[in-house]
Amino acid sequence: MAAQSQRSTLSKTVLALVGAGASAGVIMGAFLDEREGDRLRAYQDGARVWTICRGITRVDGRPVYPGLTATPEECAALNASAVGQALDEARALIKAPVSAPALAGIASFCTYNIGATRCRASTFLRLLNAGQRQAACDQIPLWIFDGGKDCRIRANDCIGQVERRAQERELCLMEGEALAL
Repeated sequence: MAAQSQRSTLSKTVLALVGAGASAGVIMGAFLDEREGDRLRAYQDGARVWTICRGITRVDGRPVYPGLTATPEECAALNASAVGQALDEARALIKAPVSAPALAGIASFCTYNIGATRCRASTFLRLLNAGQRQAACDQIPLWIFDGGKDCRIRANDCIGQVERRAQERELCLMEGEALAL
């Protein structure tokens, strides 16, 4: 792990997984469990998109719709599939060497949360692939708008986005054995 100039905002669980050398998928899954939670009934996220489980927007190829429900087992399968897809998409976009924790943070931010299309066109990805990881990771906290609302403003009810971006940045900066992407 990289030396930290300030105290970590990551949970003890995520830090323990990083310290134990867990895979990017395991780290990302634990992180998303904490950040997203699991809802068994469809709900609208901050951008008013219908979602279920841990932020899933499509089930069986169709958009999530009001009234849709899932069992805990169905959510576990959907969540695992979404993490796998986000990691695969991130691996396809990243050209620079990164550690497992960095891949988890990058995939959470880039492909799971803002989407591969927006990530592909981002300054974040351009800097990362140019070997400027610090500058790239420093871009993550700039993405704090949800449905056009500035999440730094408490009244917009998305303040968790600000903390999430700080945590994704922290993961992005973590050193370790580089993965073969």
